[in-house]
Amino acid sequence: MKKILYLITSSEYGGAQKYVHDLAVNLPPTDYQAIVAAGQGDGELFNQLANFPAVKTIKLFNLQRLPLPLTAWRCLKEIVKLLIQEKPEVLHLNSSVAEFLGSWAAKIYKKKTKANLKVIYTVHGWVFLEPGFGKSLIYLLVEKISAQWKDVFIVLSQHDLQIGLRKKISPKNKLVKIYNGLDIQSLYFLPKEQALKILPAQFQKNNLPIIGTIANFYASKGLAFLIKAMALIRKNFQFSEYSPIPCRKQSSASEASRSLFSIFNLLIIGDGPQRKNLENLIAKLKLNDCIFLAGRMPSAAQYLSAFDIFVLPSVKEGLPYVILEAMAAGAPIVATNVGGLPELIENGKSGLLVEPKNPIALASAIERLLNNPEQQKSLAENAKQQAGKFGLDQMLNQTYQLYN
Repeated sequence: MKKILYLITSSEYGGAQKYVHDLAVNLPPTDYQAIVAAGQGDGELFNQLANFPAVKTIKLFNLQRLPLPLTAWRCLKEIVKLLIQEKPEVLHLNSSVAEFLGSWAAKIYKKKTKANLKVIYTVHGWVFLEPGFGKSLIYLLVEKISAQWKDVFIVLSQHDLQIGLRKKISPKNKLVKIYNGLDIQSLYFLPKEQALKILPAQFQKNNLPIIGTIANFYASKGLAFLIKAMALIRKNFQFSEYSPIPCRKQSSASEASRSLFSIFNLLIIGDGPQRKNLENLIAKLKLNDCIFLAGRMPSAAQYLSAFDIFVLPSVKEGLPYVILEAMAAGAPIVATNVGGLPELIENGKSGLLVEPKNPIALASAIERLLNNPEQQKSLAENAKQQAGKFGLDQMLNQTYQLYN
């Protein structure tokens, strides 16, 4: 039986963790043993894996985002010790800290033990594309140094494949494109009225369109740009001959009058290190009455039915699951033109794509949909059809072939 060790930096549950979860729980148990090791976080990844006793889980206490040098050194030794203990045939790395320290640890382990260990790294968006010029150069250098310790790079989009080649990260024969996939049939979305109960009472009563997103609160997710776009919409929104989204019937003239001022609710599901900064920005722009930060929610995708428009304002992406889920839910989508998103969304047909870091462009696209229910419907129907092309089985089979 072949051991596959999945290593990921954080134990919170985001797209990269869903990817690891899906690969680990679907491994044929007669041929493979799955081991998932993760670092700091809220432990939701471990909670999601608890129902799968065949998957062994291990917490690494020194593995964390942006570790100090001493912590990174301790983590390196912790991973080497784990490799010696588990003796996997394949080490499958996910996320930037885990991939650098994990591939370095694999190099040390192989030199010590002469073991035959295959090292695979899935690129969930190249880390050197993160905001910040100085950091980008350092990350690019680290990526190039550690590339020699890896056997295969899995990229999730043609976009990332081309960047890997252009930046000379790795030879072409080590780069493999495998799209993320969803088991569409197993997805469950709450009835709209039930999903709306996630909102505080005052939001439920104001009968306004709900613009929403699901994201971890990292700078790369671009949530500050979305909040700034909401301020622009509130200030400048102009109604066309179309009426706004008819999401819920207004019960009084006073509510209708208030809706002309407020225009929308923004619901953000998620949490993370940028939360305080986002709260301060919301307060500064006087948007507390129309923006709700819901925190992390288990099985967050089930609440997509609450959204009249789904927005992903990311600065950097790989091939995000949340967009596939929003497409499958039949939500009209506005997203940034980054990473693999143009490979999922055809601009103007299955969603609207705008340039990243641009609140004006985001606001314009959202206003366009607020004013055009027919376009919302058309985009949503086309997106739902497109989501069916990204199946889980295809992703699993292509990835498992690399383990042999």
